[in-house]
Amino acid sequence: MRDELSNGEGFDELFCENFSIERDLNKEKLKDFLLKAGIDSSLIEEEALWELGLIKEFNEGLHVNNACILFFALEPQKFVEQSCITCVRYQGSSMASVIDRKDLQGDLLSLVDEAESFVKRHTRLAYRFNGFKRIDVEEYPFNAVREAIINAVCHRNYFLKNNVFVNVFDDRIEVVSPGGIPFGLTLKEVMNKSFPRNKLLLKLFKRVNEVERLGSGLNKMKKLMKEHGLKEPVFEEGKASFQVTFYGPKEKILDLIKDSRVIDLRELGLNERQIKALNYLSQKMNRINSSQFCKMFNVTKATATFDLNELIEKGFVKREGKSKKARYKLC
Repeated sequence: MRDELSNGEGFDELFCENFSIERDLNKEKLKDFLLKAGIDSSLIEEEALWELGLIKEFNEGLHVNNACILFFALEPQKFVEQSCITCVRYQGSSMASVIDRKDLQGDLLSLVDEAESFVKRHTRLAYRFNGFKRIDVEEYPFNAVREAIINAVCHRNYFLKNNVFVNVFDDRIEVVSPGGIPFGLTLKEVMNKSFPRNKLLLKLFKRVNEVERLGSGLNKMKKLMKEHGLKEPVFEEGKASFQVTFYGPKEKILDLIKDSRVIDLRELGLNERQIKALNYLSQKMNRINSSQFCKMFNVTKATATFDLNELIEKGFVKREGKSKKARYKLC
């Protein structure tokens, strides 16, 4: 399996003669990166790229390397087509039926953000109401999933023409990156030490605080899953891939609430009628209509309609049916 060139250069260190700084560089992305990294953002593009180690002069011209392209090109996939992330939401726990699929393109930082957003859209948020409090719990610790996605795009083998895959099932999330553990090392060896396949990519992620101390990524995932109340992720190396699997709580998602966020409903602008109505709905696992709301709180139909519509707008309840037959239940 080809991990690197014979002269020791990784894929991210190779220079591209077809890339034009004037035509192909996303100058706004570069400026935003400099600001996040605490580097003088007034530097002209060439100076900034020298500062980051992404440019050199040869063949009577300035040329950038693949790390620069993956972070700052207007169209990274024009030069590195395999740098996409494919996100798939499957129905159930097998790959038999696809609910949603996105083939994400763009720079690596944007890809990580968009892949994380895809996972959030396709996983659950559970909550309970307790007095004036709403207690939330996410199905997975998203910091752990984000860490896995960063590891995948940072440490993958770019000589292989495959995408990174983020697969979401009812019971688990899989993050699959092309290429096994680099340099013929074992999983045990990479748990606590860093053997980066793409050193420049790792440095760029580190510049904007997207990775912590070297070699901590896999252990961080284990720690975050354990703190969330879930079992440790499973790490598997194949002949041409490395996979991280996060197993979810299935029907026991409410058991995770002890380690969740507590939100004061009053701080969200809800009045006492609305808060009591939410508590009623959560405890009774029931529905309510506007007439019941009027009787419960001795208010007019107009007030009941206003309160219930505001709960809909804020995402707490949804309406079933129309007009006089409308009933309201928790989202």
